[in-house]
Amino acid sequence: MSSIEIVSGPWGTASMPPAEQRARALVAWDAFRDLAARTDLDAPSRLPGWDGRAVLTHLASWPEAPLLVRLLAEARGERAPDAAPMDQDDVNARLVDNHRDATREELLAALDDGRARLAAAFDATTHEPALALARTGSQVGPVPLLTQLGAIAYELAVHALDLDPAAPAEPAPELLDAGLLALADITGALAARHGVRARTGLAVPGGGWGFAAPGTAATGWEVFRLPPGRPNLPAVEARSAALLLDASAGRRAVPALLARRDLKPYRLPGLLALAPLLDHVPGLPGGPALRLTASALGGVGRVAALLPALGRAKS
Repeated sequence: MSSIEIVSGPWGTASMPPAEQRARALVAWDAFRDLAARTDLDAPSRLPGWDGRAVLTHLASWPEAPLLVRLLAEARGERAPDAAPMDQDDVNARLVDNHRDATREELLAALDDGRARLAAAFDATTHEPALALARTGSQVGPVPLLTQLGAIAYELAVHALDLDPAAPAEPAPELLDAGLLALADITGALAARHGVRARTGLAVPGGGWGFAAPGTAATGWEVFRLPPGRPNLPAVEARSAALLLDASAGRRAVPALLARRDLKPYRLPGLLALAPLLDHVPGLPGGPALRLTASALGGVGRVAALLPALGRAKS
């Protein structure tokens, strides 16, 4: 299956009202920052070898790793989005090493700088409308700048969960919801680019998010809110948004979640339409978990329990 150049929308979350996109992204960032302010920096996180300080360092804005500067340069055509993506694992390791003695004040200041840069990037799309849908490079291929800006919430949400037991409380529902939307959105973008026809949901108590890709050449994708109750479309349902995000990022063993009914697939044939996507994104986070799920379900299909995830979270 070859990649398709998408020339017409809709464009998932990037087609939502700009003020809504900006507000959701900043609410998610603020929720993470609030959790960071109360995190025990020296307590271990769920990630082997990383304490609370390392998790926060990874997500803060530092001069040596200006993600949003790179994305805006790509959107403006000053840097090719098809250039080889940086080795995120190497970047993470260097950031953690360079700032291993950062104080709480320094970490919070770096998080505040990241928020300011995120707000400025959204504002740039208002002043320069062509930037909104300009292609930028990601770990899953070229996506619109606004898609990338919204996708930051996924990484914030997953790493907020990683802060347990260093954090004093669960991540805010607004942060987890924004992360779930980002997961649905980026998967829809991936399906559209590879001509996959799919209508799929990520269901949690109280609702969730879904996406639809028509499978026709050069056409975009939609995202939509799921109503509460049992999904009426091919979907993965979880007992909580946290469980679904953890499963997508490979933080929890999928077979065990299926066995306990913490994770439930609905309408398997529709979910199987997404299976080919794994072949087009080598190293996709969540990919190993997807293959384990196939085995747990007796070979029914590789996408029976969760959807491909975006970002490159530390495993």
